[in-house]
Amino acid sequence: MTSSHRRFGPWRRAFQWSLAALLAATPFLSTQDVAILRLDIPALTLELAGHRFRIEELYLVWLFILSLIFLFLLTTLLLGRVWCGWACPQTALSDLGEWLYRRQWPQVIRHLGFLLVSLWSGATFVWYFMAPAEYLTLLAGGQLGVWPLGTTVVIASMVFIDLTMIRRLFCRDFCPYGRFQTILLDRGTLTLQAKAEDLRRCIDCKSCLRVCPTGIDIRAGYQIECINCARCIDACRKVMARRGEEGIIRYTFGQADLGWTSIFSVKTLALALIALTLGSATLFLASHRPTASFKIGRAAQLPSRLTGNGRQQTFFNGSIANRRETQEEFTITVSGSAEQTLSIKGPATFTLAGNEKRDITLAVDSPRIPGPAPMPITFVLATAAGGPPLTIAAYLTPAADSGANTPK
Repeated sequence: MTSSHRRFGPWRRAFQWSLAALLAATPFLSTQDVAILRLDIPALTLELAGHRFRIEELYLVWLFILSLIFLFLLTTLLLGRVWCGWACPQTALSDLGEWLYRRQWPQVIRHLGFLLVSLWSGATFVWYFMAPAEYLTLLAGGQLGVWPLGTTVVIASMVFIDLTMIRRLFCRDFCPYGRFQTILLDRGTLTLQAKAEDLRRCIDCKSCLRVCPTGIDIRAGYQIECINCARCIDACRKVMARRGEEGIIRYTFGQADLGWTSIFSVKTLALALIALTLGSATLFLASHRPTASFKIGRAAQLPSRLTGNGRQQTFFNGSIANRRETQEEFTITVSGSAEQTLSIKGPATFTLAGNEKRDITLAVDSPRIPGPAPMPITFVLATAAGGPPLTIAAYLTPAADSGANTPK
């Protein structure tokens, strides 16, 4: 089969099903007991690609999302609405709904199929926030909480309504992406069209119109409802092949069919540069992030106290979180001005398992603070594996001051 007679349908369906399978399988994938992608809301942690990012590191996630947004804009500028026709979940659901409606099955069987797909979609959405094994165990025991069960029901209801009543109506009349995409059109953006010189060969069979999911006539020229799915190309090629002719509908770069080199423009290069910069920054910062997070501050419920040798002890609470996947040893030291001798009373070395977070309480032994000015000190957290230490500035106040102090 020559390229002018090749069908896009099998490729589109294979891509849709592969993407659907990937979305359904991702919640089950993990490495070293860390999910490939899961947002653990109770723990305020994002598990991504086998790594855990806590809430204080979410700037990396926002950078990553921002880079994906610009990549998506670049894809739209280059390929138009190919996303809608080939990758959008709404299109895949509509295709599945129409396939079930075409089966010569009793209506109750079709609706049972809709229900199963809807429930699976609802559960899959929740599994991106909750481990599937935990979800299924709690569900089997009747102990699934309100939010996972409620979210499953809400998402399943929305998908069921979509499958049974909405489908293509959303793409044609409600989806904002088609309207938004028009402002990103460039002279070389990929589009579907029947060129004027080819329309002379049209036999007005209306095959392209019958298969169009949004009900447009591609022969009338560019329309924002077109989702670049290529169904009209396949239908036209099938009819024209019987006449020994090429189809009259095809993909072109721009309405003027300028060729693939027309995709290189100021807008595409600018978006590509922004997406590349953001993606590179995300990878650099993620690969150079500290091996731990360290927080510490004055213990509000434990006032400073004087000891018998003219010194005082000041208590601090804090936490250490190991960001690595392997066990690490951490040591805390404290320092002040050159003439002061400071030490930590109690454990100052901690061994944490991979991704473990531990709360700590320690006492700083120092000379008695005469006051009224506080004495600045610095806590340093170092790891036995090496790497830059983490420092936190704090201060000591006279023992008579029972107020809580916090790091600067």
